[in-house]
Amino acid sequence: MGNCISIINLIVMRRLSKAFIIIQIIFVLIFVGIITGMSIAKPARKCSENLVYKERIGTAVVITGAAARIVQESALLENLHKNGWFSNVCFISGTSSGALNTVLLNAILENKISWERYNSILFNLNNDSIFIRKGRSLPVNNMPFQILLAHVVNDSLGYINVGDLPYNSSISISTVDLLPPFSTTYRLSNIKINNESNPGFNLVETLLASTAIPILFPAARFSESFGLPNSSYVDGGVAEDHIPYEAVLQFEKYRGFGVDTLIIVSRKSDSKGGISNEIKDFGNNDSRAFDKLSSWIDNLAMNGFIKSMKELQQKYPELASHTYVFIPGFQENFALLDFTNMQKQYDVTAAWAKLHKPVPLNQFLNEYALETKQ
Repeated sequence: MGNCISIINLIVMRRLSKAFIIIQIIFVLIFVGIITGMSIAKPARKCSENLVYKERIGTAVVITGAAARIVQESALLENLHKNGWFSNVCFISGTSSGALNTVLLNAILENKISWERYNSILFNLNNDSIFIRKGRSLPVNNMPFQILLAHVVNDSLGYINVGDLPYNSSISISTVDLLPPFSTTYRLSNIKINNESNPGFNLVETLLASTAIPILFPAARFSESFGLPNSSYVDGGVAEDHIPYEAVLQFEKYRGFGVDTLIIVSRKSDSKGGISNEIKDFGNNDSRAFDKLSSWIDNLAMNGFIKSMKELQQKYPELASHTYVFIPGFQENFALLDFTNMQKQYDVTAAWAKLHKPVPLNQFLNEYALETKQ
């Protein structure tokens, strides 16, 4: 009887010992999780207040995504530069192909490259310069684009990290959770305008993330994430930053005074249906994947652009009163994912830009409202 009790006690003690060890392990994991969570850079919340600054100095430039229409935005930027709009640039913010133009505008303002040289690079692009297709499978292989970026950004311009950009700048990226309530936007700047910014981010990796159209192009990762979640990242326009003006608000708050002029540069917008059909033609026939892309499509469409502009006007009237919009209104249509007619896009956009100037935001929205009523 005594032996049985001893054996039972031994079994109980062993089980209690195992339970204690398991509890210790769980405690350690929870502690490590808390510490890790504390070390991950959390994006700053969107500015909820309309800050009024007594002093306003400098011009901020915001450049939207455009995919193959990147050359439309470059033509608009060239026009603005040659007409004196960029004489006092203090901040540049871009997402997707607007992020590419952010980097090249830095280089042009620094006199590292000319508009003629940049246009030559764009005019010589074709689909094979950007991606490789295997049938209609997605995502495409973007190795040609990676090689092109490294050649232009690293080798020709000498920019390795975000901190190498000579002008205060921000590039927007998003986490891969495609629905805006779940995806998170990060604005990576070469100055500390927010928690996530660090000048050490690899610039090519940042651009690959910002230009990764969800589903269609592979998500990108960082070799060194500087506190960002260890995750993959995609196009910054997926969530909040189709028009990446939030970084301008963060920049104003960081330096303590506002910008005198904000210029929003964008490519010609489509209807939602036109973009949807093009993406289906590109190879995305999966209805579930298409549903995940719906918010990105909404943002790209003209209605998405107007919605973002109205939000800026309503939430931040002080900044809105200093904002100009430069978006082409020509009749020609160019595919969003076709890189074979870049010079024609440039010529059409440049011809339009010669006859037009940036329009104050309030005037732009009033004119759009009148046009849609007719």
